Amino acid sequence: MDDLDHQLLQLLTKDARASATVLARNLGVSRGTIQNRIDRLQHQNVIKRFTVELSAGKTDSQVSAFTLIRLKADDGKATIQSLRRISAILDIHTLSGSFDLVAEVRASSLSNLDTVLDSIRALPEVAETQSHIRLSSSKADNR
Repeated sequence: MDDLDHQLLQLLTKDARASATVLARNLGVSRGTIQNRIDRLQHQNVIKRFTVELSAGKTDSQVSAFTLIRLKADDGKATIQSLRRISAILDIHTLSGSFDLVAEVRASSLSNLDTVLDSIRALPEVAETQSHIRLSSSKADNR
């Protein structure tokens, strides 16, 4: 990936719906160049998907939490695959430190969050979890 790819990805991160024409104008290249690069980045799995981010007011009726997960002795691959099958889990990240993984969970109620957490704790390689409910969010200025 070159500098243009990085700039393109930065713009798409801010607005995944931006048209190729607008992106091309912002980057000073042709629309065809942008479209070819987006196609290539998708083919190379650099861009996995385009998504929608709801505004804070639209997600206020949902409960969001970050769940720290400590594994027993495995490398985590099977556990990550199991976690990916839980639809309420938005993202999974590996960590250094006393916990091995963190999962971002979104549920429609505290009761549903509890059910999701029970599902996580029931996985055979999960030794311990610790959950933190998100109260508010703000974007970093560099996004």
